[in-house]
Amino acid sequence: MTDTPETIYLIPGEDVDGAPCMVWCDDPAPSYACDPAEAVKYIRADKHQEIIDRQAKAAKMGMDAAKKSAAIMERNAKQMRAESSPEVIESERAANAMLTDRVEELEIMVKVFRGCIETGLFPKPGSPCQMKIFELVGERE
Repeated sequence: MTDTPETIYLIPGEDVDGAPCMVWCDDPAPSYACDPAEAVKYIRADKHQEIIDRQAKAAKMGMDAAKKSAAIMERNAKQMRAESSPEVIESERAANAMLTDRVEELEIMVKVFRGCIETGLFPKPGSPCQMKIFELVGERE
């Protein structure tokens, strides 16, 4: 015996006496005279359940991915909100102001050191200028 087909069609046909009726067939248009649009497709129940199970699995995977994505987006939003609070912004502004002042001080020091190197003139030993240099860069032993 052959396996039961997964799909069968109910199509307009004729009985053995030639009277019009609906007949079962494994092809939606077994002859050129048949219109496949008139066929009603039936899928074996076990195959239909396999399709439903695959669709359910895909839907679950999609929902899991959406939940994961939503959790990541929520975490990022909370982080961005925390980083944009007025207190944090003000603290960052204060830190930036301090760093800007320090950069300006270092740029002036670079100019002084370059001038000393280029001219060969250095602060006198024990002078306030030499003491400031030692304070900033350390004293050699």
